[in-house]
Parts: sequence; structure tokens; C-alpha cells
Amino acid sequence: MDGLANLFRWRRRLRTHKGHCSGSAKFFVSLYTVLLFSISCLVGCASIPAISGGQQTSTGSLSIQQTPKARLTYVAIGASDTFGIGTDDPPTQSWPSDLASKLGSGVHLVNLGIPGIHVHEALSVELPVALDTHPDLITVWLAVNDLADNVPLDSYSHDLDLLLSRLQSAATYAQIVVANVPDLTLLPRFRSTNTEELQTTIAAYNVSIATIVQRHHVLLVDLYQQWRELASHPEYISSDGFHPNALGYTRVAEIFYQVLQRHNS
Repeated sequence: MDGLANLFRWRRRLRTHKGHCSGSAKFFVSLYTVLLFSISCLVGCASIPAISGGQQTSTGSLSIQQTPKARLTYVAIGASDTFGIGTDDPPTQSWPSDLASKLGSGVHLVNLGIPGIHVHEALSVELPVALDTHPDLITVWLAVNDLADNVPLDSYSHDLDLLLSRLQSAATYAQIVVANVPDLTLLPRFRSTNTEELQTTIAAYNVSIATIVQRHHVLLVDLYQQWRELASHPEYISSDGFHPNALGYTRVAEIFYQVLQRHNS
């Protein structure tokens, strides 16, 4: 359970994180310990049979019932936008939660999104837990923090490539979906930014992401193109001017779902 230990250590670091979280986001970050406890139960206790309270066999011993096996285990690797910052209730209003609902009943969602995290840190914090769940579906949306915090593109590309390599080596049969960087110039948070320079950086990141995705033969969700509708839908963005709100995350989930549908139809 070293992966879970790393997650808890990361939770302590979040207390002083001053990155891209809004004021309301800090409240939900403070709830992350509860979510991590839930993840620990899901990962560490999933194979433990449930005991039906008060029911006994003819011999007087408690009857034990096996917990139904999930039809599909879905793991979401990401940062604050995967966690669900920008909503009133991240556990139920994040886009991974919406996507899991679209995938039908019997889906076991493990949302590993951590606000402020970069790909390099996800290698030691999120990856081990993801692999412990033996996932059938993995989504990876990890780019915006690296870009916004000026992580060198070579470093980001190396870490993303390593993340996908390790996922594919250990989760051999899992379907992996990777999202790129949306057009950040459409967000209120970046209105005072040099848009030409930002667009150049986004383009470089997205070329690298596309190259790595192609190399690993995984699916790409082109949020840069699909999310350009944001220009005519400002209601998709939360009051912090950066993260989507519940309505926006519903649309993000739909974009991911459409990619999965096209590939698996």
C-alpha cells in the first residue's frame, strides 16, 4: 500500500498549496483525506466479503455474502479538473463521475484527481494506486498544471511517456484515454496573459501529447478542438474563471464518452 501512503503525504502538502485552486476549492481540498480513506477501502478491502448483519446459518454462524464484482473498474488520473474543483460537490459532479454514469451500471470509479499535481508527481502518487485497482479503463488528463507552472516540455513529455509505459506494462488489458490541453485563452483567468505566447505553448504541448499517444496506441481526447465551444458557453466555467462547473464537467464527460463510443462501436 505504498501508493496510498504517498497519497496521504501529498494530502499534507495540499494544505499549503497556492496553485490554481479557487477559494471555494480549498474547502474541497480539505475534504480530500476523507476521499483518500474511501480509496484505501476500495483498493485494500475490495476482495473482503461482506458480512450480512444479523443473518445466521442453521449452525448459528454468521452468513457471508460475496460483494458483487464490478462490471468495469474505471480509474481517473488527473489534477483539480479531474477531482472536480469548481463544483458544489466534487465526488458526484466531477466529469469522471459523469462519465462513469454514462458507462452504465456496475462501474467502479476510482477518482485519483489531486489539485495542483504534475505528471512527474503522479508517477509516484497516483500511478501505484491506479495499478492496485486492476483497472479496465484509465483516463489521463494531466497537462494544464505542468504548462501553467512552466514545466519544461521535454520534462513533461518524458514523464507522460513514462506514465503510459508503466500503465501499459502493468495494466495490460486496460483501455487508456489521454486528453490534451484545451484552449486556455478562452478562460477568464488568462485574459491578461499574452495570448499569442500562450497559444504557442499550448500547441507545443499538444503536439507532444499527440506524438506520445500515437506511440503508445492509446486514445486521444482532443479537448483543444472539442472545447472551443467554450467561447459561446461561458456558463460552463465556475466563478474562479479557471475550472469548469458542474455543467461544464458534464460536457467534458460527454466529449470523453463520444471518443470511447466511436472507438468501441
